[in-house]
Amino acid sequence: MFVMENWRPGAWGALRMGLVHGAWCVGCCWALMGALFTLGVMSLGWMALIAGLIAAEKLWPWRTIANYGVAAVLLILAIALAVDSVGGARDAGGGWGAMQGDPMTR
Repeated sequence: MFVMENWRPGAWGALRMGLVHGAWCVGCCWALMGALFTLGVMSLGWMALIAGLIAAEKLWPWRTIANYGVAAVLLILAIALAVDSVGGARDAGGGWGAMQGDPMTR
């Protein structure tokens, strides 16, 4: 839809369209981009998982099922991490960080 409404001919038109669309994307999704960047710096595995969930939510033709499915996966992950962090507080060196080889837990 964006291309149809904002089409500009030539190289300068393409540059202008790219800048406008890029500005719109950053304005719309800056928090999501920041979260994925932070996850990518901390753990590529978690970033890939969350990016996959976002892609599934956006690309699957069954929007309602995809939205509820992603919400259920995130809820299960949150509960698992909360339970693990409570157990990890009692067990020195336990938790997900130790399982992934986190250098901070050694």
